Amino acid sequence: MDAQSSGTLQSPSTFSGSSKTGSSRSGVSSAEDQDFTKDNAASPIDLECHIQAERITKILDGAVYKTKLALCLPNLVQEYRTLNSILSPQHMEDLVFIFEQYDNPLFSTSLLNMAAMEDIKTGDISLKNRLNPELGHLMYIMNSYPALRPIVEEMIQEMKIEYAEFGETRQRVTGLDYLLTLEHFRELMIRQMETTAAEELAAKFNTRKLEASNDNLLAKIKEYTETLKDENERFEETMKMKSAMIAKLEKELAMLNQEADVKLKKKILDSDRQMVLSTRAHIVKNEMLKEEELESKENYENLLRTHLIDEKNQRARRFKVETQLLSWLQKYDLEMGDKQVDLDDYTEKYEDELRKCEELEEKLAEQDKEYIPLMAEREAEYHQEMTEKMNKFLLEHAARVIQNAWREVLANRAEKKRLKKLQKKMQAAAAAAEKKGGKK
Repeated sequence: MDAQSSGTLQSPSTFSGSSKTGSSRSGVSSAEDQDFTKDNAASPIDLECHIQAERITKILDGAVYKTKLALCLPNLVQEYRTLNSILSPQHMEDLVFIFEQYDNPLFSTSLLNMAAMEDIKTGDISLKNRLNPELGHLMYIMNSYPALRPIVEEMIQEMKIEYAEFGETRQRVTGLDYLLTLEHFRELMIRQMETTAAEELAAKFNTRKLEASNDNLLAKIKEYTETLKDENERFEETMKMKSAMIAKLEKELAMLNQEADVKLKKKILDSDRQMVLSTRAHIVKNEMLKEEELESKENYENLLRTHLIDEKNQRARRFKVETQLLSWLQKYDLEMGDKQVDLDDYTEKYEDELRKCEELEEKLAEQDKEYIPLMAEREAEYHQEMTEKMNKFLLEHAARVIQNAWREVLANRAEKKRLKKLQKKMQAAAAAAEKKGGKK
């Protein structure tokens, strides 16, 4: 039991690694790096302050951890396997016994209190009758095992996260609020112990400076408020003047509207008079236009009959010319179709020859890759000979193709000339026929 209870002294101090005394800030290193047995050790006052700070920090750490442990007891009770793996068998039996006592008030030592006994008989089993002195022993047992600390810290962290997620809508949890307040108190105590007298004095000086600056700002705000008030009064006077001006202009506008109404009525009467005169003139002009319309219709019918006769003659001539032109076009299409077949044959032959040349070039390239290492001297002569043959073949083939194409071009030109001559003859014949028809 004594060996396990010593675990309460093994809790690390958060202050020892981060806190410094006032003398350490003025040029002396921290107590962890000093050897107080040497001549240059810190003064007894600094050493005592450091020890007292460590003691206070350990007390606060112990209180915070015990508070966390008390908050986690309902959850730890459900973690039977975890407790069984950490606690000794004797302590585990004590815990089970304490749990049974706490859960069943009939076996509680509070039965020694007659008033509590009377309350239980009447059916009151509230919290005051469920308090058990053995809970202190339960906290002692839990606190004596450092292995429970990570589990407790994890549970508290989950509680804090769930508590923070609800935000302003969360319900107040008294135990967790107390823990947060206690942790905040510990941080304030550590910060106060780390603060030196010089720092406190400097903070006071800064506060006084800020107060003086605040007074100056308040005076300026007062001055600006008075200036703004004067400007508001001037603005209100200006608005009154503008309101009077607007009222005056509205009266003038009403007078102008009345004058405009009188002028508009006069103009409407003049417009009605002009409209009556214009209507009478329009009736006279309409009668004259009707007479002209009858005369124009008669002229139009005579001209239309003449034009219909001319159109009939022109249609007959056009049909005759189109028939002759269509026969010439059919003849031209037949002749050009035969020539197109020849052109397609020549084109196909040219493509075959070109493909053969490409195949020969590919074969030559493959042969070059295979025989270059073995026939380096002969390849230049052979390559030159084959290149000359290929160029000669291509030149001859190109010459033949060009000659054939040129012959076709000459034949097409001759055909076009012949068609143009025929067209001119047809136009001349048509002109002669028109002249004869005009003379008749």
